[in-house]
Amino acid sequence: MKKTLVALGLGCAVLLSGCTESNIVDPQNGSAVPETGIVEGIQIDWNQVQEELDEEFVGSDDYPYGKEIYFYVEDGNAYMMITVEDGVSKEEAANYATEIIKALNDSVAMQDFSYQNDGTSMYGKFSQENVVWIYVMPESTADVESTWLVDDAIVPGQERPVEPNYTDAEWETAEQNEDGTYRTVQTGGGETAAESSAETSAAEG
Repeated sequence: MKKTLVALGLGCAVLLSGCTESNIVDPQNGSAVPETGIVEGIQIDWNQVQEELDEEFVGSDDYPYGKEIYFYVEDGNAYMMITVEDGVSKEEAANYATEIIKALNDSVAMQDFSYQNDGTSMYGKFSQENVVWIYVMPESTADVESTWLVDDAIVPGQERPVEPNYTDAEWETAEQNEDGTYRTVQTGGGETAAESSAETSAAEG
């Protein structure tokens, strides 16, 4: 079932507008116009949401290791397929995914104020109304499911960070921080892959 959902998501990601938009007829002139999705009577421009997520999380100063974010929303489900540089740890990827879900809600709230997070929810109203299926994949092996860093779903009512895609053995030794996130495994140089990427980006700049 999960593979079917992912295959559907990846196919739609390539033609994102085809999955998030449908054509309706303008009664005034009979021409086809895009329907961008309706939330409580307000049309959400998902292309704008995509642009805002890309600006904040893809190749940005804070997230230089982010490569691509594809998502679409359909029938109470949000599917997010995220690609990162090789070398990012599972813990880093999970924390990254957590922040992206929060930002997704914030972006929707910019268009529909009823989605503004009042601080009583970790993610906001969007994840209370939709199941968020989220996958984070290394760039070079995105098509190899066994290498995925995150393979998780946040269902309405859950107030927890995204979990790393640990093996059974990794779960036995996993350690959590006080905020519920998981401790980042450090490289031999004492820094994470994301930190190394950020330093490289700063040096090149």
